This record gives sequence, structure tokens and C-alpha cells, in this order.
Amino acid sequence: MGVREKLELMGLRSLRVGLVLGLVAISVSAAACGNDEERDVPGTPQPDHARAVERNPYLVTCGDLARQPQHPDAERLVIHAEFALAQDPALRKTVAKETLNRTGRSVYYALTAICKGRDPSFKPARPAVDAVREGKYLAARNRPG
Repeated sequence: MGVREKLELMGLRSLRVGLVLGLVAISVSAAACGNDEERDVPGTPQPDHARAVERNPYLVTCGDLARQPQHPDAERLVIHAEFALAQDPALRKTVAKETLNRTGRSVYYALTAICKGRDPSFKPARPAVDAVREGKYLAARNRPG
């Protein structure tokens, strides 16, 4: 086999290796692409549940509160729920006396206290709103916010 034939054979082998590596790269990138909702990222709220809580903050669960440190979307879900609950007509007098922000923080304080030792599926919003209305849970005074 002459030098020319060897170079042609080496060129075909290089081409084959390049094609195989290219196909592997395409397969890997195709596997990485996909629907973000299908990925299981720890702490991410289920999209259907997040939409339901957005419509009805009384659906927030103790599991939602527990997942807050794991993902910003879980944090956002709870923050939106606590301030939506603070705007509940049952807390109108509390908001007038305190502020909406302080009432929202009071709701959060009540939610976290009520969830201690509870099942993640427990919905603490109603007892939390009632407790804030009754003055059992109030955010600290003389602090900013």
C-alpha cells in the first residue's frame, strides 16, 4: 500500500470518527433540550398548583412553605399568596391599623407557625388569616416594613 492510499484511508477514518462524534454531540444536545416543565428541578412548584394558588391563595400548602429555600419560584408563590391573603376582606381592619406590608408579614408568620409539625399537604391559609384577624400573630412593630 502506497503513501497515497494510506492518506486516503486515514482521511476516511477521520471522517468516520468526526461523523460519530458529531452524532453523539447532536444526541446529547437533543436530550438536553425539551420541555422545561418535564424537568424535575428540586423545589419547583408544579405549574398547575402554582396557577391554582395564584387564583386562590387559600390553596397554599405547608409543603409550599417548606420548599421556599429550594427555588425562587417556590419563594415567589408563597410571597404572592401571603400578600393576596393580607388583602382578604377579613383583614381589612388589620391592614388599616398596621399596613398592608406588616399584615402580609403577619400572615407569613402565622402560616409558618401553623405549619410546624403539619403534613406538607395541609392548607394553613384559613387558620392563618383567622389568627391574624384575632391578633394572635402580628409582625414585629418598630421595624422597617
